[in-house]
Parts: sequence; structure tokens; C-alpha cells
Amino acid sequence: MSRRDSRILALNALFCWEVGKIEPDEYFRISEAESDQDNRTSLGDVDYARDLVEAVTSHVREIDDLINQVSKGWAVSRMPRADLCIIRLAYAEALILKSAPIEVILNEAIELAKDYGSHASPSFVNGVLVSIFTRSGWSQEGADRYNK
Repeated sequence: MSRRDSRILALNALFCWEVGKIEPDEYFRISEAESDQDNRTSLGDVDYARDLVEAVTSHVREIDDLINQVSKGWAVSRMPRADLCIIRLAYAEALILKSAPIEVILNEAIELAKDYGSHASPSFVNGVLVSIFTRSGWSQEGADRYNK
């Protein structure tokens, strides 16, 4: 399993938590039981996914407050749930865990939005994350590359 797979696993857990009100630990328990049968998931990859989810769930108010501040005309309560989960995940990975460069995290978030969101999701996720990362001190040069 790659970092991308860990992000997908974390995204699925966050979506179930957001929409289905399933606790992330329960989601991971089920997921690990299924993956044991497939022998595809390494413990480290699941641990990284758990770290991502923990960072989101323990800082969700802070994350949502910032999303509300930067998203123009889209309150968190109105956002498509998949997009919201992707934005939260990218925020946590970039600004809480600081486990990869912002450019990598932004690219991954856009790819997740393409795979799991609507046709409008990639540009929406990109716009919100660029605003968040710029507000958090990301260079204007980096932001300009993604605001095309």
C-alpha cells in the first residue's frame, strides 16, 4: 500500500464518520479484517491513515472554521461531503502532521477529488486549499501555479 492508498483509506474513514456517523476506529477494524483476507495492507500504511483521521477528527472545528473563512459562498454545511472530507484531509496532512510538501498534498487532493467527487470538485477543492495554504504562509509563487 502506498501513501495514496493510505489517503484513500483515511478518506473513506472520514466519509463514513461524516455521513454514516461510523466511528473511525470501527471503520478501521472492519477494513483491517477485510484486508487481512487480501494481505494487501501493511501495518504502517494503516497507521498513517489512522494518524490522518485522528488529526482531522481532533481538529475538525479549527479546520471547518478556516474553511468557512476562505470559501466564498460555500459554508461547510452546504459543501458536498466528499469535497469537505478531502479538504479536511489535505489540511490535516499539510498543516497539522506536516508529513509531505504542500504541493504534493494539493496534487493528491485534486486527484482524490477527480476520483471521488463531482465534475466540479477538483477546481473547488483546489480553490479552497490554495486559499487555506496561502493564508497559512504558503508562498504566493506556489499558489500562483495552482490558481490557473
